[in-house]
Amino acid sequence: MTAPVTPRDAGSVSVMVAVLVPALLLVLALVVDGGARLRAIARADALAAEAARAAGTAVDTRGPTVRVDTTSALRCAQDYLARAGHPGQVTVAGARAVRVTVTVSEPTPIGLLGGSIQSTGTALAELGVGTRNGGLP
Repeated sequence: MTAPVTPRDAGSVSVMVAVLVPALLLVLALVVDGGARLRAIARADALAAEAARAAGTAVDTRGPTVRVDTTSALRCAQDYLARAGHPGQVTVAGARAVRVTVTVSEPTPIGLLGGSIQSTGTALAELGVGTRNGGLP
């Protein structure tokens, strides 16, 4: 009686691995670079919000109405952005509001989406006085 003959490996698993491994590495690179992009967006938004808050602390209470001291507000926001190390634009958007736009540029970990990621964040800080609307109509 002879033993049954088992077929030899035809190599189908190695072809599947050769096709799937590069695809999985590509997906991994996209996930890592995409996560870096999301972090850059969140950082730009946070920097803009903090710079706008810093500008909002420059309040002028010497007149009959409470308003933002524009010179001091611009200086506070620009100082905050300079300490953070990111360029930005600060504008006064009215007697009680300051708008800050910040651009963040960071290198990508893998570089599949390019060498660096640029993201822009914008925040508006409005001065509120009183318990409701600051006496505004």
